[in-house]
Amino acid sequence: MVSTTIDLEVTEMAEEYKSRYSIPLQPGTTYVRPKPVVDWVDLDNPAIDVMTDFQVVEPKTVGPEETIDDTLEQMKKQGVRLLLVIDEGEEIIGVITAKDIQGEKPIKIVQETQTSRSELKVKDIMTPQSVISVLNMISVEEAQVGHIVQTLHELKRQHTLIVEVDETSGKQIVRGMFSTSQINKQMHTKAEDDITPADTFAEIVQNVS
Repeated sequence: MVSTTIDLEVTEMAEEYKSRYSIPLQPGTTYVRPKPVVDWVDLDNPAIDVMTDFQVVEPKTVGPEETIDDTLEQMKKQGVRLLLVIDEGEEIIGVITAKDIQGEKPIKIVQETQTSRSELKVKDIMTPQSVISVLNMISVEEAQVGHIVQTLHELKRQHTLIVEVDETSGKQIVRGMFSTSQINKQMHTKAEDDITPADTFAEIVQNVS
């Protein structure tokens, strides 16, 4: 009786889902590997050589209710300087960086509200989604490292997100990010502080070995 039931299910499935045409595996076939990190780049290299690709590296996230001190510790343990702030539906509602946490914003909030620093949460100092500028992956694919460095300089940011846009719906999905620290690392510029890497076009160019 069980066998008959299974046979019926398989028959019904065959009517709805046609099997795919298969081909022989050819001799000498290898397999796809993640794109290797380019160890040494200059301003003329393709921009994607210095992009953190979220198809390869899983993005790090944090909730808006986490305290900023716990969040900074999380960054240090994970070796990152930016976290995507997500809500319960995993939608991006902002970003927060180590510079945000260690900068003047928390000090100002504490002074103005008489709140203890230990009570400050990610949502209090994050950069909200409404004011975040991003790059389209299409333009990134045509860009060089120098274009990205200049863009970061003009945005006065150490990071910028990259999105892919669905041509039909116009919906965005974050594909990756650029950071001055990663660019510095791959350009082999002089070592900078872990939290405040060189963030201007002039500094990065001047420091190229």
